[in-house]
Amino acid sequence: MPHWMKLAAPVALAALLALLPAPEGLSPHAWLYFAIFAGVVLALVLEPIPGALIGLTGVTLIALLSPWVLYGPAELARPGFRPATASLAWALSGFSNATVWLIFAAFMFALGYEKSGLGRRIALLLVRAMGRRTLTLGYAIAFADLALAPFTPSNTARSGGTIYPVVRNLPPLYGSLPNDPTARRIGGYVMWTAIAATCVTSSMFLTALAPNLLALELASRTARVTITWFEWFLAFAPVGAILLLAVPLLAWKLYPPEVTEGGEVVAWAGEELARMGRLTRKEVMLGVLVVVALGLWVFGEPAINSTTVGLAVFAAIVLTGIASWDDVLANRQAWNTLAWFATLVALAGGLAQVGFVAWFAAKVGGAVAGVSPTTALVALVIVFYLAHYAFASVTAHVTALLPVMLTVGAAVPGMDMKALTLALVLTLGIMGILTPYATGPSPVYYGSGYLPARDYWRLGAIFGALFLAVFLVVGIPWIMLIR
Repeated sequence: MPHWMKLAAPVALAALLALLPAPEGLSPHAWLYFAIFAGVVLALVLEPIPGALIGLTGVTLIALLSPWVLYGPAELARPGFRPATASLAWALSGFSNATVWLIFAAFMFALGYEKSGLGRRIALLLVRAMGRRTLTLGYAIAFADLALAPFTPSNTARSGGTIYPVVRNLPPLYGSLPNDPTARRIGGYVMWTAIAATCVTSSMFLTALAPNLLALELASRTARVTITWFEWFLAFAPVGAILLLAVPLLAWKLYPPEVTEGGEVVAWAGEELARMGRLTRKEVMLGVLVVVALGLWVFGEPAINSTTVGLAVFAAIVLTGIASWDDVLANRQAWNTLAWFATLVALAGGLAQVGFVAWFAAKVGGAVAGVSPTTALVALVIVFYLAHYAFASVTAHVTALLPVMLTVGAAVPGMDMKALTLALVLTLGIMGILTPYATGPSPVYYGSGYLPARDYWRLGAIFGALFLAVFLVVGIPWIMLIR
């Protein structure tokens, strides 16, 4: 597609939707907001300009048009209400989001691995042990995430802060460089396998994703349903086992690496390790910091937040000289991702603020009225899952949609509310595969330079459909059986 068409298409879509009358039951300002949001999403898919600039343009445009887009007549008529001040606070709200800063800290972890040499050493050890075949590397990455998942309630900390800093050192060993024609040699496969695997493990365990815990709290309040750790694990176990075993092989088939095996690379890795010699002081210090961070991520909540841990270790990496402040300032990917994800969080949150999410949920409720409980359950799961395209945070998705979906389900005669609750909440991890902004680690892997926008969106749609299909075909009947 020509560049001018990539630029024009999002503007044309937003303008076309804005000119259409607002659907029944939706306020005009909410419809205008959705029109701009749809244009932003299309721009993110086509990427005529950098993603961070797209997000910044979107929030700035909405802030400028806030009296007509962000606020309704009732809010504007409220005494003392100042739309200019309120809209600026909304536009900058994403920069105070904890997950956004944890993602930034994950990039700093990766910087520490790079500057200390520890990442290269671990990557060389992996290559020496399992590098004879690229596929076995994929399984090593998936099982490494699985080992950490039950004890790490932040997939950003687990995958973005622990797995990614290691695996990013693997592709260069095979001559696969970011933002380069060689990226597909092995880098794309490794990065996609890592993000897909963490999405699966995030659904496997209640404690593998922070929004899982939030979801159960909301379900307890909304539907009076309680689910134990073991009930969660048992309900997703068949789907999780199938998907985790399939992910490295699916990525191998659908996004095949050019390098499939190489014994000479294994021998070379051994020689490089010998040349590196013993662990350096910086490597040891970083190793200690990583172990401390991992321990606090696993056992520190609620006394210390995961993001606080990430920022503390980031500061320690600089203060101990593992990386310099100039290295931090030069990390363009980290700063770019910070701006990109922060603006998307604000944009996605605005959908709920203007009332679009509530209107959408009401429409879904009307559509499932009069159908059988099983059909309604499946329909609600599909809508809940696909609606994540509109969210840049699983937490925001849970907060905005889960209570509404449970309320809709409760109105269906004969609905098994525990089965519905399980069916909804167990998708929270796997829906993270859909977009480059769907879950915490997504921007980290998207920003790696190995997954171009077009490939990420295409693979996200394919894997998202496969994940959902397996969940519907295997997971739903299993939930109904054990329930």
